[in-house]
Amino acid sequence: MTQEGEGNLKLMCKLGEGLYEDGLMKGKLESALEMLKDGVDLDKVAKYTKLSLSIIKELAK
Repeated sequence: MTQEGEGNLKLMCKLGEGLYEDGLMKGKLESALEMLKDGVDLDKVAKYTKLSLSIIKELAK
């Protein structure tokens, strides 16, 4: 594989990782919102979604 090909492959891997991380965050936020709608305590939402309490408080507004 050429150096250019290796560079392109690394770039594509990084882009894929970024998309994966974005998807994980979206899923966590959606789960947190559903839990908040159901009246789950903010601390428990943070614990189960692994999101910070400050993010949960912002979602709860």
